[in-house]
Amino acid sequence: MPNVLEGTPLSMAKHVARLSLFALLISAAGEAAAGPFEQPPSYSAGAVLGQASKGANYVVLSPVVSDGMMRRYTMRTRWGDFEATRDQLMAARLKELNALHALDETNAPKSFGQAAVKAGLSPVIFAGNLIAHPVDTTQNTAAGIGQLFGGIGSGLNNMGKSREDAVASLTGEAKQRRLIATGLGVDPYTDFKPLADRLDELAGAAAVGNLAVSGAFMVVPGAAGIVVSNTSTAGTLNGTVNDYSSAQLMDINRDKLARLGVDGATADSLFANRNYTPVDVTAMVEALSSLSGVQNLDETVARAAAADSRATAYFVRRRMELTAAWQRGHKTLAGFVGVDSVRFPLGRTASSGIVGVYPIDSLSWTPETARTIEAMTGEAERSGATSKTLVITGTATPLAKSNLATEGWSLQERARL
Repeated sequence: MPNVLEGTPLSMAKHVARLSLFALLISAAGEAAAGPFEQPPSYSAGAVLGQASKGANYVVLSPVVSDGMMRRYTMRTRWGDFEATRDQLMAARLKELNALHALDETNAPKSFGQAAVKAGLSPVIFAGNLIAHPVDTTQNTAAGIGQLFGGIGSGLNNMGKSREDAVASLTGEAKQRRLIATGLGVDPYTDFKPLADRLDELAGAAAVGNLAVSGAFMVVPGAAGIVVSNTSTAGTLNGTVNDYSSAQLMDINRDKLARLGVDGATADSLFANRNYTPVDVTAMVEALSSLSGVQNLDETVARAAAADSRATAYFVRRRMELTAAWQRGHKTLAGFVGVDSVRFPLGRTASSGIVGVYPIDSLSWTPETARTIEAMTGEAERSGATSKTLVITGTATPLAKSNLATEGWSLQERARL
């Protein structure tokens, strides 16, 4: 999979140059793979995204190109140009841009500041109130006090690893940030800097004014109408993300992984990979928990921990979620194979079939695709596979379908899992 630094501004010239270099590299290396090959298709932004190709604060540039598996998008915004790889990561970016527009439509930080002054509050006084009256700043519940002290313990246990600093956790700013983000259907730990900065500003104002987040949304036009997340598990994650800090999530996820047979060192290597957000890791662990009893989960986590870009990390997250969904529907997976020879391990069924479930946008027969299928076929043969099934969320070209069939693969397109 391509290595793309998501959320980094880049010019269109650099974008084209990168694709040209990528094409040269795979063409030169393609002699080792079977031909003939094809040029991956390109698309107009409108054809892929419809009306979402333009928004109040962005426009998606055409053409949208493909590397043979994933589509690559470039968004032009007032903060610069940003690239996103994969359809679903692009959907997450669009949601973030819409959330940013909603926040930019309000003067909430100014309003919160004025409210704080009228109430006779200041950051120093608020911090003092938090220390002197912890119940008042944790929703007046015993559970709130437990969360406060539990958070302190987790913070100490995960010193240097948490995504939230100690001051933000103590003043309540970190909690406010999480509530605002999940209320808008976005990841509180987003790597999209324009939104991250805006969330910090709004959360800081809410914390200083000792105001409920619900008050913030009263002055955010359209916030309630924004769809909550594009991912299959995020709806069930919102409560967990709201209630627990990143350090607490780390402890929770470490315990869950241990119960699945994943050792602490492997879990920590996953947590340390900043290409994943704490929400990504929590979604992955939730998916893996539903695969309890499937063999080689520890090796699969170890491979996931090696993700070398944001695009790859998001791909791995969605692959795990999709595989868990497949298992819920079919209940046939017995283990993962190919942890050494295949970058993204394949599923092995109880009847010795091989299943690969992947969030692939548009599959074309390129040298890279040919090498990938060759490796997957080799691993299937070594495992004595009785059948080979490839499940993708997108579509494949006629040439790709033909070559897959020649290699003995049954293809399922447009999987909705």
